[in-house]
Amino acid sequence: MRLLHTSDWHLGKRLFKLDRSEEHQLFLDWLVATLVSEKIDALLIAGDVFDTPSPPHQSLELFYKFLHRVSTETTAQTFIIAGNHDSGVLLEAPAKILTSHRVKVWGKISTAPEDHWTTLEIGAEKLELCAVPFFRSYELLPQSQGDILEALNKYLKRDKTCAQLLLLHHLAGIYEASGSEQVVSLSGVDSIPHELIEQFDYVALGHIHKPQKIGPRSYYSGSPIPMRFSETLRKSLVIIEQTDGEVTSRPLPIPVFRELVCVKADESNFVKKLEALAPASPLPPVVEVQITLSAPRVGLVDQIKEILSERGLELLSFLPIYVTGEKTPRRHEKLFELSPVELFEEFYAAKYPDEEALPAELKQDFRELLEKVKHAAPQA
Repeated sequence: MRLLHTSDWHLGKRLFKLDRSEEHQLFLDWLVATLVSEKIDALLIAGDVFDTPSPPHQSLELFYKFLHRVSTETTAQTFIIAGNHDSGVLLEAPAKILTSHRVKVWGKISTAPEDHWTTLEIGAEKLELCAVPFFRSYELLPQSQGDILEALNKYLKRDKTCAQLLLLHHLAGIYEASGSEQVVSLSGVDSIPHELIEQFDYVALGHIHKPQKIGPRSYYSGSPIPMRFSETLRKSLVIIEQTDGEVTSRPLPIPVFRELVCVKADESNFVKKLEALAPASPLPPVVEVQITLSAPRVGLVDQIKEILSERGLELLSFLPIYVTGEKTPRRHEKLFELSPVELFEEFYAAKYPDEEALPAELKQDFRELLEKVKHAAPQA
């Protein structure tokens, strides 16, 4: 029996102005092909299918077309739990229709722990799957009384007659976040102790975007595409195999569909670094430039865009980092007595002590901005 563990798709996600739908479509196409080539019997999706509880129609269409393809082009069953970004009610809404397509969804915690267990039998192999979607403390402790871990343990414990797998969207054990997660604790427990889940033969985790192993048989598969420029680790999912009752697993790298390139440079070397870029991916790569400057430089962004454009790259994020000399004392101690323009001049002098004065063009732009604010219509 072969299973595939993935999570944190975040369909509908954007990176600044960049729509990620094309990347997600390429990933889902690759995933269908992988289900076929790897002869997968069950697909495990460990939460955060969507980026928001109310995903755009385009993301819903992407998701349901994928499920239809899995149903018609493969023999795999699909098991899905809701994550903290998902609406469990939305995911469960078409449950009766999805059942005929070999899809089972757990959108929210049931009051009956047995509702979260199901049995898989493929040939001579048999295993039990426990599926626990993202939960909040009041869902396990309606009266706000008792121990949250004891309440959760009732869902996780079952007499063991065959291999058992856990599908869980939560923080667990000691993990390393990628920085793009919304790591908030609404469950009443910051991180589930690994001792609570170590009895499972495999734990398929979702929530953390960095692929990693947190226990002998516990894995975060991570997100299939990088959510930020800082995510440089190659993305992957996990293939789980049961042979003669024994469960093993191995990571499977995911192709890069669009490269996110981060360039860190200064005034002396940014041109050389940009001209040396030669990334290649099916979709046009995008670039973030972090550049150290001594002062604002007119036309710099346009120059960077031109260099990148000649190489088929797009500037998506520009982060200037200004380095100044020793901090200069304030010229005015009573700042509240200054006008907005004078305050702006004071700020500029403190920020760029090596500059003689606030440039006239910048000063005029600030005055025009003040006028727009004064005459703006009040917001409802």
